[in-house]
Amino acid sequence: MANIEYFNPGTPVAGPYTPGVKVGNLIFVSGQGPAAGTTDIKEQTLSALENVKKILEVAGSKVSKIVKVSVFLKNIKDFGKMNRIYRTFFENNGVNERFPARTTVEIANLPAAGMLIEIDAIAEI
Repeated sequence: MANIEYFNPGTPVAGPYTPGVKVGNLIFVSGQGPAAGTTDIKEQTLSALENVKKILEVAGSKVSKIVKVSVFLKNIKDFGKMNRIYRTFFENNGVNERFPARTTVEIANLPAAGMLIEIDAIAEI
């Protein structure tokens, strides 16, 4: 059986889960929401992506090694704004053409009041 490692960048979690789990040469990042106090979709998208980045770095990976992303939106009408921030974030982190595979869906609710987005990811170490 592969060695399993658990990673937390030091931030409190809202439930019984680990922010990052490494199995073999892959790191699985749990769904990340925005920092408290962010209110619009642009701020929340960037904040959630920065949280994903922190977990990857603690585990020895980086944004350019992400192979799959799932984006959960409270309102699909925010897709365009989210997509612009998402593209810029990846471009600023060394990804210019070959973006990771991605699924984006609208969901009825997210775990915290005011939360507009949640993002999880899988990356290579």
